[in-house]
This record gives sequence, C-alpha cells and structure tokens, in this order.
Amino acid sequence: MEGAMEELGFEGAPPGELPVGVRPVAGRGAGAGAPAPDVPADRSVRDRTGPVHERIAARLQAAHAAVLEAHRAIAARQLRRATGLPARPGTASVPDGRARDGDAERAGRAVEPAASDAAEAALRAAARALPAGRGPVRATVTWHDAPPPAPGPLRAEPPPGPASGSGRRRVVAGDRPVATVALPEPGEWPEEAPPACPQEPRPLARTRVTRLSPADLDALARGDAARVFGAGFDQTGLPPETLPAPWPRPGRLVEVTSVDVRPGAWPQAVVRATVRPPGPDDEGAVWVWAVLTALEVLRVHAFHQGFHLCVPGARAVPRPGGTVRVEVVDAAALDGTEAEVEAAVTRCGMVPRPYVSGNCRITVGGRVVARLRGAAVALHEGPGAEMDRVTGTTCRRTAGGRPALAHEAHVAHMAEGEPARLFGTPGERLPTARVRPRLPLGDFLLVSRVEEARGAKGAYRTGSGGGTAYDVPPDPWYVREHNGTMPQLALMETALQACGLLGGALGVSVEHPDEDLSCRNLEGTARLLRRVDPRGKTVRQRGSLRSHTPLPGGILQRYDVELLDDDGPFWTGTAVHGYFTPGLLAQQQGLDDGRYVPPWLDRHPAAPDGVLRRDLSGDTRLGRGRLALLADTVVVPRGGDHGLGYVLCDKPVDPDDWFFDHHFLHDPVLPGSVGVQTLYQAVHAFALLTGLTDGIERPVPEVAVGEEVRWSYRGQILREHRRVRAEVHLREVRRDAGRVFLRADGSVWRDDLRIYRVDGIAVDLGPAPPGRLPAGGRETGR
Repeated sequence: MEGAMEELGFEGAPPGELPVGVRPVAGRGAGAGAPAPDVPADRSVRDRTGPVHERIAARLQAAHAAVLEAHRAIAARQLRRATGLPARPGTASVPDGRARDGDAERAGRAVEPAASDAAEAALRAAARALPAGRGPVRATVTWHDAPPPAPGPLRAEPPPGPASGSGRRRVVAGDRPVATVALPEPGEWPEEAPPACPQEPRPLARTRVTRLSPADLDALARGDAARVFGAGFDQTGLPPETLPAPWPRPGRLVEVTSVDVRPGAWPQAVVRATVRPPGPDDEGAVWVWAVLTALEVLRVHAFHQGFHLCVPGARAVPRPGGTVRVEVVDAAALDGTEAEVEAAVTRCGMVPRPYVSGNCRITVGGRVVARLRGAAVALHEGPGAEMDRVTGTTCRRTAGGRPALAHEAHVAHMAEGEPARLFGTPGERLPTARVRPRLPLGDFLLVSRVEEARGAKGAYRTGSGGGTAYDVPPDPWYVREHNGTMPQLALMETALQACGLLGGALGVSVEHPDEDLSCRNLEGTARLLRRVDPRGKTVRQRGSLRSHTPLPGGILQRYDVELLDDDGPFWTGTAVHGYFTPGLLAQQQGLDDGRYVPPWLDRHPAAPDGVLRRDLSGDTRLGRGRLALLADTVVVPRGGDHGLGYVLCDKPVDPDDWFFDHHFLHDPVLPGSVGVQTLYQAVHAFALLTGLTDGIERPVPEVAVGEEVRWSYRGQILREHRRVRAEVHLREVRRDAGRVFLRADGSVWRDDLRIYRVDGIAVDLGPAPPGRLPAGGRETGR
C-alpha cells in the first residue's frame, strides 16, 4: 500500500491524525502538512481546545480535502499509465512528438488531461498541434468556456470557416469549444489607454500580507486562505462543498515577493513573483509556460482580494470570453534560470463571475523574456452550486459570522447583470424589457451585501425592508476628491442605493415585465446626527418600507432609512422612489408645471454692487476629479431672496461625463445627488470668494451636524441636454470660534426647466481635522 501511495504522489493521513484545522497536502513540498512557520499572529488556526462543532467541521473539511486530493492523484496516475510518460503532479502531459503542418491525425487526437488543471492540458493540446515556436513568438489565446474540471478528452482541431489554417487550433471538450489559439498572430497590438476614472480595488476581505512564501502558496493551494491572509478570510464551519477547491501546485510559482495596491495609472495592484523556468514539456512552447505563469499569479491575487469568499466551491479558471496576447521575445534568456514576473492588475469585477485581469511582464536579470496582455482568471462555483439567484443563504459571512443573504457578486449583478433573475424564482416569467431598476456601476456602487431582510416578495407590507452593509475603502474617491471630508453626495447615495436594492428584492424588479422600468428618486430628507470618518470601516444601512403605491404605469415607494457604524446611527432620513415606465416618466414637467421660471439673477439684472464672476472649474478647494462640479460662477454678496448672498453656477452638459456611464446601465442619467452636491459646493464657493474663511488654515467643508436637508426632484438630466444651472440663496451666515456656518436654499435647472429644489443646505467650514487632510497631506488650494 505504501508503494502505491508513493506512486500516486499522494501523502494520505486519516483525518483523525491531523491537527484540527490542518488539511492534507498535495505532494511533498516544503512545509507540507504543517503550519507555515511565518504565520502572522492574527491568522486563524484552530486547536483541539475549540468548540466541538468547530472541531467537527474542521475535521470534515480536512477529510473532504483529502478525498479531492486523492482523486487528483489517481487521475494523474491514470494519465501517466496511458501515456507512458512521467508527469509531475498537477501537470497535464501528452505523448511527445512535433506537430507538422497538415498532420490532421495529430491535430485531431484526443488528449486526456489531469483533473487538477485542465487549462494547462488545453494549452498543451493546442501547442502540440501547432508548429513549434523557435525564436520570437506571438500568439493569442481566446477562452470560449471554462475548461472542464474533471478528466475528459480534449481535441485540438482546425477551427471552422475561413479562419482555419496551420496557425490556428481550436481546443474542444466533447462538442464544447474551450479555447482557440492563433500562432503566430500577425499585426500590431494597440496599447490600451487606462480609463480616466479607473475603478478602485474592492476586496471582500482586507489583509496586511503582501509577501507569500512557498509554504504560504502551498497552504493557499489547499484552500486555507485564512492561514495565509488572516482571520477575515476564515471559513471554518462552512459545509465542505462550499470551500475553495484545492488547486495544483505545478511548481512554476516559487514565491510572491510583493503585492502593491493602487500603484500607477492602473490602480488595482501590481503583483511581483519569482517563477521557475520552463521545463521539458515547454520546449518549443514557451508561450504556454508564460500564459500559465500569468494565470497562476492572477489566481493568487483573486484569493488575496477574498473573491472566493462569495463563491461556493470556488475554482479558478481562465476567464471565458477573454483573449490573452502573449509575445515571447527572448526565450534563450531563461536558460534554466528563475525569472521574475510583474503582473499589473488592470481590472477586477464580479460579473458574470468574480474575475481578475491584467498585463504581465516576465524578465530574467532585467531582460524581457515575455509580455502578456489581457490575461484573466475567474472564480467559478462548484458543481450544483447556485450563484445566479438569491436563495436565502450563502457561503459569504457577515462580520458577526452569520451568512449574508446576498453577497458582493449578487449586488454587482443588481448593477450590471440580470436584476429580475437575481430575485426571481424557478419557473417565474422574467421581464423581456431591457431597462430594469438597477444599482449604479463601478465606484458609484455604495452597497456591498444584504445581511438581513423582512417581508415577503410581492407583498409590499409596511415595515418590510432589511439591512445592507457597505465596506468603505480606506481612501474612497469621494473623500479624496472632496479634500478629506465626507460629501453629502456619498451619504445620500449610501442610503438611497440601499433603498433601491431592497425595493428590487421586494419584487419591483419583475413588475411591468414587458415595458422598460426606470428607478428615480423623487424626494427625501436627511440629517447627519454626528460627524463620522467612515474610511476603512463598514457602514450599515437599515431601510423600512413606509408605503407602497401602485400607479398606472409605475410604482411609488416611501422608505425610512438610517446609516450606522459601530457606535450606532449617524445619519437618518426618508426617501421616495418612483419606478416609471417610459410613458409615465415622460409626464414629468419640472417643479413649475412646465413653465419657465428663471433664476433670481435673470430676474434682477440690476444686481447690487460687488458682483464676482469666476471660472471655478480648476479650483481644487471645491472638489477635484469627479467632484469638480462648478464652472462659470456668479457671486452676489448681498443678493438673493434674503439679501444675505447669492450664487449662480452655469455648466454645459458633457455627454462623456463620468456619471452617465455609472448611473445606470442602459438607463444613463445624472444622479440627483450630483445636483445636490453642486449646491453644497456653491455655498462653499460663496464662503471662499467673499472672504468668510480668511484666517482659517486649510478650511474644509463638512455637512453640518443636526441640520435637516430636504430635496425634491421633478425631472432628469440626460446626455442630450445642453446645460445645467444651479443657484443658492443664503439665509444664514455665522462665523464663530474660527469656524463658518452657512445655511441656504437652492434650485437646479435643466436647460430652461427647474427640476430640483433643495432646502436646508447647511455647510460647516473649519480647519481640516487631524488625519483628514487631502491625499498626501498636501494643501489643495489653487
């Protein structure tokens, strides 16, 4: 028996002989079967003194991992016997031989992959059916579908149609295309410009670990992310089938030397690692080694971001639909020497499955060996697991250890997937209309999870609702671009988006299934109860349905909502959401029944002396980047309805402005919160331009505590509109103890129609609090 186990390459041990929480390991690598010696103090390691249910769960997990590893080893042994070739654990090998042009027999031959890494087998099947690459090689690999996780025949054959030829092969599993490889790939590969507002990282769990030793990589391959990254990644107690599937450690990746988050123009991450040189299987196909190396590094980063925490039975596969371009420029430089890989992570997302993509560069001693663009991995669920619907329980845990009702991938599908399917039931008719109530996209999505729910779908009973959570980034864009303080825009969106999500969960997403259905906030109130700095914390949103009113062609819902941190509620408000079919939405006539009511300054051409006219588009004291909301501005120090001051801002509508691509998919509209934030900045501009803040060091604006703001929206601003005008009337101005308090009322015009009214805009200006300076601690005045 011992000899058979040695032949299998599997070191088995009865679960009862393992320390609780330590799983069986694949192969005989360093540190196998024992905790890594350099585990941080906060990493979760259970011992025999833990609660009985946790000890039993840990033993079940260890037994499950042992069975999976034994299955992998048996499959690898069968492959070795069938081919007569020695294959290192985790490697899919095929009989040796060079493919020749026109060798149809070899091109169509079935190749049996190891269960552990069918992606590698798919690439090697294509490589053996293509001419050997000597010297510089350029190739593209397009993944049509995830490679099958279990052993099965793979065929490399010429693709159908005019694209077929000696330089292209399609890999097929049964009758399902897996990948198409083109070698060589002619033509230029244009550089991809980074987006103007690149999305910020959104990890599901946070860790301070930035280096991974060989022992760490072994533990991660076994699925023990908590041992590597810390307690936030702990999944102890979950059913074994929901834990990550162990992946092979083929030996390419030696260690990860650094993970730098948000460097450079692409702000996701740069991951650097040391890798072993190609082996005998890669002779003449270094591009295969390069692609597999990139995928392995990106897989590690996907787990570093905690993406597996919402994927039951998570397994990493090349992202379906993605194309990776690989260029081998100097294979001779490898020469048996370890290489360095640098992966610039360009995108991370959740739809249709959690994924990581990036561009890679492989070097030896500073010499470039290979470059790759568009490499990407996705985390797919295990067999039989449900990811497309909210079913009431998930493998994602809340901070308190309870299962989340809907996790980050579900919430992302509410923004860019199929919202009706998300909350639908099997057999239910789904809407055919394209526009559905959605959450915003990308960095404008300020909800992470649903943690509790009350009420039945379709019942719309008073008191229905629930609780959601938002993991605030350590340095969110809206605080950074607001010079270190929390803008009203972010407070409103954090609350209102939660209401929209709960409305969809209650059944609105399937109402009016044959007509487009848009969600618009109509009115609301808000009050900041105390000053908060939510950076790096979890904000919880609680919403409760007050009323549900069906309309001909729409629905009205009114909510009470509050925001909480660990110290309790800090923001409270109400919101009215309207869900409109196109006919009902077209009936909006503004705040004045469709009449043109001009701004105050247009009605008072003989304004008092001292009028100031400024272009504030470059004044970073008011806001930067996405929050640079003002342009041509007129300040009348003693103007307005109350004679205390007046501001009128005028700005053209830019159809390429950032919010149109984020709010909402298939239904772009300027968020009402952007109009409200514009009015807050107009009040701030009044204080700056009239000298009210003179003598205050680095004055920054904050939403005033205890003051209620009220808003009404009766129209929308779309890409085709020409300009936005916003005015504020100061009604209270105070300066006391080195601070300035201002209260105002305001309105917003779309072209010649007044569509927003906001009362009670209260701004408190004072010195920047410690730790709340703009990014880098630099003053951001002009």
